[in-house]
Amino acid sequence: MTTYRSGRMSAKRSQLKKSKPVTIQPRRGRNSLSRGEILDASFFILKSEGLDALSMRRIAVQLGCSVASPYAHFQNREEIIRELIALGERQLTADLKGAQATSTDVFVQLHNIARTYWQFATENRELHKIMFNMDIGKMYRKVFPHLPTSYRVFLETIRGGIRSGAIRGKNRRGLARTMWAWMYGLIVLDMGSMVSDRGAQAAAVEEGIEIFKHALKN
Repeated sequence: MTTYRSGRMSAKRSQLKKSKPVTIQPRRGRNSLSRGEILDASFFILKSEGLDALSMRRIAVQLGCSVASPYAHFQNREEIIRELIALGERQLTADLKGAQATSTDVFVQLHNIARTYWQFATENRELHKIMFNMDIGKMYRKVFPHLPTSYRVFLETIRGGIRSGAIRGKNRRGLARTMWAWMYGLIVLDMGSMVSDRGAQAAAVEEGIEIFKHALKN
């Protein structure tokens, strides 16, 4: 192991033609942090290491501050998770509304909404888990005591299709729940590596969309 004595490198280390000085970054003060930075660091840890790795200590290491510093903005880890859930829901809802706005044809809308939801879940696996996983479902309900806004996009789209006469049937809630459950189930299968081939995953999404389109038209 390379050792350091009195600020000098060992003989073995000094044989290198070039050596870069070690710069010790000063620890950041509590007042230098913002809520946004803490959430960004939390999301990075969640996405790269998973929920189990997310802790106030790990956040402090990521930001180069004391363990006490994040507490200036958040009471605890649970509050950070709730905020991440809220951020994820806002982003997912915005994405789905964007997909809804791509066409006035309800079947094109539902097609794009389903594909967009799939893309969000596959690109944000760990975030999607904390948003909809039953293990922390009670925490989610603290954030959203009513229907998730992302689910409402499915509901509104199907309601519009029923009003226009494009979709047969009157039970918009049942249709929306069924489509939502199908997408969620497909995502769970993917996360459990039950549909391991990437091409097969994409095909499963397209296949399901076509089945729904046929059923809703008839």
